[in-house]
Amino acid sequence: MPGTLPLAVPRARILIVDDQDSKRLGLAAALEPLGQEVVMVASGREALRHLLTGEFAVILLDVQMPDMDGFETARLIRSRRQTETTPIIFVTAHDRAEADMLGGYTLGAVDFIYSPVRSEVLRAKVNVFVELHLKTLTVQAHERRLRELESRQAQHELAKLWGAIAQSADPVMITNRDGVIEYVNSAFERVTGYAAEEALGQTPALLNAGRQDAVFFEGLWRTLLGGEVFRGEFINRRKDGGEYHEEKTITPIRDEAGRITHFVATSQDVTYRKQMEAQLHALNASLEARVRERTAELEDVNSELEAYAYSISHDLRTPLRHIGSFADLLARSSGERLGDPGQRYLRIIQDGAVKMEALIDGLLDFARTGRSELRPQTIELPRLVQEIIAELPGADAATWEVRDLGTVCGDLLGVRQVLTNLLTNALKYAHPARTPHIELWTEAGEHEQTVHVRDNGLGFDMTYGHRLFAVFQRLHTEAPGHGVGLAIVKRIVTRHGGRIWAESVEGEGSTFSFSLPGGPPSPPGE
Repeated sequence: MPGTLPLAVPRARILIVDDQDSKRLGLAAALEPLGQEVVMVASGREALRHLLTGEFAVILLDVQMPDMDGFETARLIRSRRQTETTPIIFVTAHDRAEADMLGGYTLGAVDFIYSPVRSEVLRAKVNVFVELHLKTLTVQAHERRLRELESRQAQHELAKLWGAIAQSADPVMITNRDGVIEYVNSAFERVTGYAAEEALGQTPALLNAGRQDAVFFEGLWRTLLGGEVFRGEFINRRKDGGEYHEEKTITPIRDEAGRITHFVATSQDVTYRKQMEAQLHALNASLEARVRERTAELEDVNSELEAYAYSISHDLRTPLRHIGSFADLLARSSGERLGDPGQRYLRIIQDGAVKMEALIDGLLDFARTGRSELRPQTIELPRLVQEIIAELPGADAATWEVRDLGTVCGDLLGVRQVLTNLLTNALKYAHPARTPHIELWTEAGEHEQTVHVRDNGLGFDMTYGHRLFAVFQRLHTEAPGHGVGLAIVKRIVTRHGGRIWAESVEGEGSTFSFSLPGGPPSPPGE
């Protein structure tokens, strides 16, 4: 009709509240296919400021935030009349789910999303509230538009409005103030199985499956008669007796005097989604059981390996010590009568026994690094490095350049062993033609701290660098050692969730670097 302005198709606003940039951007990327307006903020206070200026279909709220956590933010949101019914979905870690759910539902959470977030699950949950919000906005916009139309154009617009509602893919039901059904659309008939003539004049109790108690309905009517929008989940019964899950938004409609005259209920059948969630919960429970079984199996294997290691220690050491002891007795009692060849053979036996015992010790040390429990703490590197250097044999013969050392987070004994082994190697593989010069410094990254140890020693050929951190692998045989120290270093760093690498120029020196997870500590007062 000429002169008629079409209603604009609204876009729902989704508010993401998380103090971590990566998580905000990840959530926003997952929601992008919905085609709605996504607003991202980094704190609860920013979220409250945005809520003062506009309406949001749903809020994704991180539980763990500094300054003002998700629960405190939700409490303030619920305290405002304009936002007390805005759906809140808490985002929390799996290992905190049970504790967070109790507090979250107390504050009116409608759902939880667990990290790491699955994009399809997130979109499915958010889309429910987006669609309900958009339907509510559409109905409200039409209701306001109807009050303004006073001419034949108004009748035409009214016809279009009813056509849109009638042809909506989701059920729409309109009741009077007393709850008597005055209108249902075709989607209502399709979902419930009741024809319009069977539903008109009835109340929504027609669909009641008896799964909601009296307290639920008392809260529903208290909300609606107070003039507020009610959002909730219903378990209803179809005409054929089958139950189905329904997400419903019920909006009070007021007349020009502000009196509530009708209620408009828009809903969505979410039975399939609930079935998928039930299957997902069952799968998670199955996976958790498998993890527990696997953990028990690994504990059994570790116990067996520990017993095997001690068995090796005892069973190999005893004959080895016999060899060494009898070789020493032979040297003392008959060494002069053996002659030069015999004495040389005897020394080879003695040296081999000593080397074999050292290899057994190294193997046991390597095995122990995988069993000890890590106790992370903040470590002051300058003090630790000074203590290690003071205890190193031959440290006085080297020059040391220690700069820009900060703090790292890790197990104190483990980090001490890593630094001790690296500094010991720097002294052990010094170049015979020059004074050892050893440098230490750290670099602070966004998600890790890196420690560097550089020397001017023998260096090594990078072609064989892949063998550097393997057990019993040595690139230099002129210095004492058995090829276990760097393997232990790698295992300790890996257990911390870090990484280790080396760069070298043969004959000029090497730089060993290892990184531990966790960004630089926050300055005091933050």
